[in-house]
Amino acid sequence: MATFEIGQRKIGYSLEGDGPAVLAFHGTTQSANAWDQVRASCSENRTWVVFEFPGSGESSLEDGPLNLDQIVSDAVALMSHLGHEKFHVIGYSLGAVAALQTASTYSDKVLTVTSLCGWSRSDARMRATFDLWRRLIAISPDLFMRYALVDGYTAGALEMVEPMMDAAIAMASSAVQPGSDAHLELDIRVDIEESLDGIMAPTLVIGGIEDRWVDISKSRHIASRIPQAKLVELPAGHLVIGELAAEIAQLVVAHTK
Repeated sequence: MATFEIGQRKIGYSLEGDGPAVLAFHGTTQSANAWDQVRASCSENRTWVVFEFPGSGESSLEDGPLNLDQIVSDAVALMSHLGHEKFHVIGYSLGAVAALQTASTYSDKVLTVTSLCGWSRSDARMRATFDLWRRLIAISPDLFMRYALVDGYTAGALEMVEPMMDAAIAMASSAVQPGSDAHLELDIRVDIEESLDGIMAPTLVIGGIEDRWVDISKSRHIASRIPQAKLVELPAGHLVIGELAAEIAQLVVAHTK
């Protein structure tokens, strides 16, 4: 892990590989290692720069609500600092929101954009879900992860996880990041609907057909709004980044040529 400072903000990030540069954003409660399985499954080299949200990994967390535009600006500044003036951008869950906003705001820098389980506007069900997450994490990260694994995976994946469920929950709950509540507060108020009009880069939209948290209709909507966007629907829930990492890697490699 490495850090980069902008003003009083410390930004954590991971830097792996070589080849075309990919700026990656992780999801809510996560840190940079969220992309490890996908990255390791890629058949071609890429320079992976995984930006950590405030309160995740090595990134500092300031007082007050998170500002999506500030996060995007800091991520682009990081890429410039590393010598990447043009790059591909990819995001998962809340990270997909950040990736889409990056592609809209910095269309001159973004070569392609990939949205994995993303959305453009939180609806009532999503707001209630994210509020539930906040309450569960406040009670116990272990309790939150017991719910998250059951609701985030498909039944088939749970069959494989079940024999080691307690160990998986212990490992996952220990990885819930200190900034998770701030991430969830941002999740609740996501609205980048108007930003979709500014996305000019080739766009890949990936959604999970069995996603209970970010319904597949959200990915379908994004793809319908962005000219010539490609939509791929995978047989998975929201935790597709772990369940179908190899399939995602194959799609990303093909899209970031």
